[in-house]
Amino acid sequence: MKRLIVIIACISCYSAFAQDRYFARTYTANILPKGAIDIEWWHTSRFGHLNQYFNAQDQRMELEFGLGKNVQTAFYFNRYQKRFSETANETLTSSEIGFSNEWKWKISGPASKINYAVYGEWGIKGGDEVELEAKFIADKNFGKNLLAFNAITEYEKEFEWRNGKTQSVHWEAPVEFDLAYLRNINFNWGLGFEISNRNAITKGEGWEYSAVFGGPSINYRGDRWFVIANYLPQWGNLHKTIHAPYSKVLDEQERVQARIILGISLK
Repeated sequence: MKRLIVIIACISCYSAFAQDRYFARTYTANILPKGAIDIEWWHTSRFGHLNQYFNAQDQRMELEFGLGKNVQTAFYFNRYQKRFSETANETLTSSEIGFSNEWKWKISGPASKINYAVYGEWGIKGGDEVELEAKFIADKNFGKNLLAFNAITEYEKEFEWRNGKTQSVHWEAPVEFDLAYLRNINFNWGLGFEISNRNAITKGEGWEYSAVFGGPSINYRGDRWFVIANYLPQWGNLHKTIHAPYSKVLDEQERVQARIILGISLK
């Protein structure tokens, strides 16, 4: 009987919030109910390159809308900033803005032991880059625990103006796998862990590296808002090549990433 009460309390904990997010990076199959509107502010810090000063700050503002029939959409307004060194005597800065739109569809029924969803996103970055992303999402609730898995593939294409024409100059197709665990301590607090495996696949070079990150996450849920924080250091490189021969990937990836998300239910 005591175990049943604990399970019912946990289910109530998940259903009491309209938000669909429990992790800083890994998505769950939850869908906002029809008519629900959430707004989220993301901030990600990325720092630590080999033999270079590097500090990047990424911000995203997201508006999510529950459309009914297990479907939701969201619109993102993005800003990317970084400061980096090319010599020992000075640092340079760069800044880009972007826009993206996501669609998420839950494909499992309420009686499923494991929840499934599919996700698609398109976006533009800096006026010269197009990004497409597809994601398979699975999660499972058991007692006070939540386990989630994402398989992600992207296609990123850059364009330049040459000889009076727009030409494609570069493309990448990274593949990523994310795994996350959350333990709900009580109605408001959750503690967890996230692991991310990022694989670079580029035109002409093939599979360049397989970087693994992992670190703790903390989740606090209020009545109509939540905040999530995650610290994600890089553990190592599983696929060494001539492009990434070291135990860590510290040119295209960072030594440490940290993210905080604040979300509010507007309706």
